[in-house]
Amino acid sequence: MGVIMPAILDLLYRQYCRARLAEMRKQLLIAAKRSEALEADHHHPADQGDDERAETYRKTRRAPN
Repeated sequence: MGVIMPAILDLLYRQYCRARLAEMRKQLLIAAKRSEALEADHHHPADQGDDERAETYRKTRRAPN
């Protein structure tokens, strides 16, 4: 019985570590997706506005007000 208890504790600890790592990876993946979505939302309107200003300039050869 002196050998079994440390082996059981080792097994439990390894399972805990695997579960914790899986949880951490999941959180990082969620955070990365959220960050990408926020970045895309943040840059999209500015890019669109710049395109509209460039198109207006091409048509009129004057900067929009």
